[in-house]
Amino acid sequence: MTSTEHPRIAGPSTPAFVIDESALNLLVNRFQNALAKHWPHSVMSYSVKTNPLPWLLTYMKGQGVWAEVVSDSEYRLVRAIGFEPEQIVYNGPVKSRAVLRAALRNGSLTNLDSKREVRWAVELAEEDSRLDVRVGLRVNWDLEALCPGESTVNGEMSRFGFDFDNGDLEAAIAELSAAGVAVGGLHMHRNSRTKSLQVYKAAAGVAAEIISKLDLELDWIDIGGGFFGSLNDTTGFDDYISCIRAELAAVVDLNRTRLVVEPGGSVIANPVELHAQVLDTKDIGRQRFVITDTSRTDIDPLFRKKAVYDIDTGAAPGTSHPEQVIAGFSCMEDDRLMVLKDSPKLVEGDRIVFRGVGAYTMSYGSSFIEFPPAVYVRHENQMMLVRRAGQVEDYLQGNMWADGQLLPTAAQPE
Repeated sequence: MTSTEHPRIAGPSTPAFVIDESALNLLVNRFQNALAKHWPHSVMSYSVKTNPLPWLLTYMKGQGVWAEVVSDSEYRLVRAIGFEPEQIVYNGPVKSRAVLRAALRNGSLTNLDSKREVRWAVELAEEDSRLDVRVGLRVNWDLEALCPGESTVNGEMSRFGFDFDNGDLEAAIAELSAAGVAVGGLHMHRNSRTKSLQVYKAAAGVAAEIISKLDLELDWIDIGGGFFGSLNDTTGFDDYISCIRAELAAVVDLNRTRLVVEPGGSVIANPVELHAQVLDTKDIGRQRFVITDTSRTDIDPLFRKKAVYDIDTGAAPGTSHPEQVIAGFSCMEDDRLMVLKDSPKLVEGDRIVFRGVGAYTMSYGSSFIEFPPAVYVRHENQMMLVRRAGQVEDYLQGNMWADGQLLPTAAQPE
């Protein structure tokens, strides 16, 4: 590993992501401790889509954390990493028939999201009456009605799961039960704007209402993910789990029904930094443009973020400039990461460290103009390379024809 030294900041050659293992340990342990305290019979499953780095998945497995996946590709990935089928929570609206059948046969905790998945589960049970086919159902519930302003779809309805209000959920339960499929769980996940406790209180409350009205005895309640996690907040995870328990304790046996949670960003966002370097500066009008070797494609791949990043810089103390626009390497005019006001003046060669960028950045990483950055893990005072920077050879390999042959239609995967 090569290193670029600076009087104030040191780190790997840029650009590079750096995972602080001690911070990751802290957040994972806090979440596990909150579950052990408030709902000992529980499952913590890491949201693979948030950051599917193989080192990170191996780390989670070593901590006793399950894998929550939402596609066949993710399912196959975590199996390749070494997760057993019974350590996988299988969600999402695009499961294939083949992988769904394998998951149900092998004991993965599986939450159905569509009518075709219900049909496939019924078919499997009817083929083999000795097989214990056990599924959960994702519930479509009105977040905005219970928590105004929290919906992320601007007043429109969520497209996921089975609607309890119009009878679709009850109809799916009846169809499954008639075929001998056990409905063992409810999946309550909803994305929200603020990640407030009220969202989880509402999710658990709707689950409690369904359990009571339909007289369900469940093996699990999957409350989903979307939690907020902070290195400075020592009670946040406790607050989440305790408020969920308060809504459900009266309607489930806490020793029988598992609480399933699917944290992603709450445990991986804060432990990750992106290290970049200043390549050039330009003074135009009142602004100084600071050109870096990173881009919004690395830390804001959807070009949505407006907030100021938590950063540290190698700028010389005692200097100042009224306005510095930190910009990326791309040819897009809006590749501007943030604006610094009355801050120490950055110059060529200075290092900039962006903190709290571990959620979805690597998942959405692209090969637009530059290939994805390297990834390091900081363990105590050492840096370990866990993913090298993308290379031309990687891109060529990933885009090669399969011997230049087209597959016949019948040979296409399911």
